[in-house]
Formats: sequence, C-alpha cells, structure tokens
Amino acid sequence: MIWRKQWAATVMFFLGILLASSSPLVAEPAASSSTLKVVWSTDVDGRKPRDALSFSAPVVTGTGKQARIVIGGADARVHIYDMHGQELYRLPIDKNSDSGAVTLASGLVVLGDSQGRLYGVDAEQGQVLWHVDLSSSVTGIPLAVGEDVVVQTTDNNLYRINAKGKKVWSFASQQAGLGLYISSSPMLHDGKLYALLGNGDAIAMDAQTGDLIWRKQLLLDTDAAMLSELKAPQARPLWLSKISFDGRVLHDAVLFSFYQGKIFVLHQNNGNTMLSQNLSLKSPPVLLNNSLYFVDTKGLLQAINRNTGQQRWKKTLSIQEWMGPIVWHRALWLVGQDGKLLKVSLKGNILASLDMGGSVERLPVVTDHGLLLHNTLGGLYLIH
Repeated sequence: MIWRKQWAATVMFFLGILLASSSPLVAEPAASSSTLKVVWSTDVDGRKPRDALSFSAPVVTGTGKQARIVIGGADARVHIYDMHGQELYRLPIDKNSDSGAVTLASGLVVLGDSQGRLYGVDAEQGQVLWHVDLSSSVTGIPLAVGEDVVVQTTDNNLYRINAKGKKVWSFASQQAGLGLYISSSPMLHDGKLYALLGNGDAIAMDAQTGDLIWRKQLLLDTDAAMLSELKAPQARPLWLSKISFDGRVLHDAVLFSFYQGKIFVLHQNNGNTMLSQNLSLKSPPVLLNNSLYFVDTKGLLQAINRNTGQQRWKKTLSIQEWMGPIVWHRALWLVGQDGKLLKVSLKGNILASLDMGGSVERLPVVTDHGLLLHNTLGGLYLIH
C-alpha cells in the first residue's frame, strides 16, 4: 500500500527502485490453474529499471470496431489502444498519470495527472481537447454525472467540470496529513453525491449545485506514526436500499469504509450513524441477488444475506491484501497485492487463478471482450 504526503513522489521513486531491482519490467503471467488466459498484453509505459510505479486505471469508450481503451501512463502520455491491444495514439500530457479514467455520455474520456491537471480526450480522433487545473492530483476514479464529470482530489476538494472543460462548481474541505496514495472516489445516487475524504469526513452534496447537505466526522484523528497504524479511505461509498445486521433492518443507507479501520453505515438523508463495525476494506462490497460479497484486507471473502444479515459462506484466501470482488460471467473476480487474479464461484469455490506479476492496486475493468487489468509495472492485460 502506498501513502502520500508532500514527499510522496520521492517515496514512489525509491519504491520503484526496490521493485525494479527484483522484478521484470512487465512480468509474463504464470500458467493459470484453470482456463483463464491472457488474450493480449502490452507494456503501457515503456518502463525502464528504477522508473516510478504506475497506478493508473483504464477505461473503454465506444462500441464495436470503434471501441477504444484509454489509459494514462507513468511516461506522461495518454495511450489509446484498440480492443486487440494495438496502440493507435500516444498523446503527451504535462505529468505522469496515476488516475483512473471515465467516459462521459458524449464519449469524451477524462483523466488526471499527478500535478492536478485534468484532461478531456477524444479517443476516436486522438486529441486532447482541453485541460483544467485543479488544486491537487486525482488518484481515484472520476465520476460521470450526466454530461459532466466530478473529481475528488487528494487534498479533499471536489470539482464538477463540464464536457468543455469549464468548472461548474468546486467544494473545498480541510486537508489531512498522512494518507493513501490512491484515494477514494465519489458516488452518485438520486441527485446526491456521497464522498469519504482523507480527513475522515463523510459528506453528502447536491450534485447539481455543489451545496453541502450534511457532513459527518468518522475519524477523530487521522494522524499515524507508521503505515500499519494508518486509517484512510480508498473504497468508493456504496448505497444500499436495505441491509440487515444483528436483527436490525436498515433502509436508505450509505456504506463508508476505511482501510485498516471500520465500516460505517450512515443514513442517506442526514448522515446519522446506523451501524459501525471493525472491518478493513480496499474496495466496496458488491450486491448481487440479495447477497453482499466483500473481501477484507486479511483475505477473508464473505457472502452475507442482505435481507437477514446471516452469513451465507466464507472463504479464507492467502494472507495478503485483496481487492474486489467484481462480478463478471456469473462469478466473482478478485485481485491480490501480489498480482494474482482469482475467479471464485458465487458459492465461494475457487474456479481459476492467474499470476500476473507485479503489484495490482486497481480493480479489473469489465469489457465486452474480457477483463482489463493494469499492474504497477506498467503491464496492461486483457484476460478471458
């Protein structure tokens, strides 16, 4: 897990040296335990020894033969591929990009760089159409809101930017100290934005105006002397129409979670605490057929009956930090910090695995052709 402060770039540089000294530039995946296969792979960044790690996440825009994969690179380029992994464009930007990317309703792709500049990219024509300067970098995933985009910066500010690169509104909050390098991202439900900030505040906002609806401080102290004591957000909030726990039925709730901390279930209208429990998550749970699936950072994968709160099953994975699951082809997919991809049945049985190499700090992206996975060594893989 990577943390940030003013010296985060220096830390990432030296961490890159350590990993590069013992790892190939783009690791060749080991044989899978079942039928998983790498359809194609590419080295996004042209990584060299001692280069900084790469934390960006891809997005797909367009359909059919016009479908494009867009991803920011550690080489200060936006890379655009077709669905066969052939690079079509390589567009220069000011700094390296460790952000996720999002496709707006217009087809425009938006992503950020490490110095706080946000870019609007035409993936079909291979052009950067505009850029706008923010207060800090975006290391989470931008959120599409109609024709606009909402981004959360690492200094706890939020911005709504329209499809022409103009600021609609901005919201400033108190900065925090030590935090995760990859930050949380906002969530939209019924015209309201919900976000968990690095200073420990959960907030609800009017998505149209940027007005604050409520604020709830969930962490009284965000200071940490070392990484093992750090409690910080990384997972996106999750809206739940209904959830049962310990004999109680909770309605209209938003789940906020902290890495190495707790989960909090707050009422969507006023932020009142409905539930809190010790649980460390790096990614939000997934709700499917009234089952809530989630994996904690100690490797315990669980399925909970949303209606009764009873545990359907649990499965202990290897002892490392895991993210997921996501759902694809009626199965659960998880990634481990060591680069392993797991396919797990909805009943908790491991169906297949694939060792990707490197570290994986982003969830796979579901496409019509397979799963896109990007590791910190700059390898982009399409897996089926």
